[in-house]
Amino acid sequence: MIPRFPDNSRVAFIGDSITAENLALRHIIRAYKDMGAKGIRFFNCGVAGGTADFAVTSYEKDIRRYKPTHALVSFGINDSNRELLREERSPDRLRALLDAYGVYKKRLSELVDMLLLDGVEVTVCTPVPYDEYSDGTEEALPGGYALMLGYSEYVRNLAKEKGVRLYDQHRIISEMMAKEQIHSPDRIHPTPHGYYVLARELLKKQGIDIKEEPIPEYLSGWHSYVARLRKVLASECMLIPMLGLTFDSDTESKLTAARERVDKGDFIMPVFESFFRAYVSDKPNEDELYRLVDEAYENGII
Repeated sequence: MIPRFPDNSRVAFIGDSITAENLALRHIIRAYKDMGAKGIRFFNCGVAGGTADFAVTSYEKDIRRYKPTHALVSFGINDSNRELLREERSPDRLRALLDAYGVYKKRLSELVDMLLLDGVEVTVCTPVPYDEYSDGTEEALPGGYALMLGYSEYVRNLAKEKGVRLYDQHRIISEMMAKEQIHSPDRIHPTPHGYYVLARELLKKQGIDIKEEPIPEYLSGWHSYVARLRKVLASECMLIPMLGLTFDSDTESKLTAARERVDKGDFIMPVFESFFRAYVSDKPNEDELYRLVDEAYENGII
């Protein structure tokens, strides 16, 4: 069991794009509001393309900013350097996979320690399984399922080592994959139903039952602010390094480089264009977006 979040708690969901999508968290907020919870604030600290390493790097400016009392931490798929599985087996490939695994273990452990030092009640989550076996739009990575199984075993051991709670979503979703469609065709992200399942199974461990219902309109404003803010962080994670800068580079340098890239129209992939344009638009408003998220809670969404 995982205890329910008490009234007036501040709960951070820390992870990659599966967290950043905000779809599971919206079910959780609705459930707590429906049961009459008071003063709880749920914060999305997910970053598309995010890793445990980036979470440690951005901890002070993002996660700690929310002053969480509780945190759920879920990383693995981006940390794994999974695209190496497309290459032929070789000592170099094995070495690179092991190096990625070593960084993951080190940084996830550091992240948990940072949260514990801040007095946060931590739950670590095994990564959602990679769907190697269903039909999809992406060619399956051979060994992708086993790779995430190995990362999940580390998280289980980490929970014991640190004395924190475990939400073993890898095991739960693995058992369901043969019965229902959990993953989208990219083999990584859940379908809308899959996000509901992630929320439902977590809430079930807290003794809360929910039905698969449309997300209420009162969350739409909050969701839009969160989505814009998380896109800024995703750009810091994925795009800023392409420009030869780092997360800790000064804001004006990052914005200038991003504007130049937008003006040139030089994008490696089409999806990066929307991220660059969103970054140029919303990075100057980052503090305001944090404020709007807080204001949504002050206005009583829960």
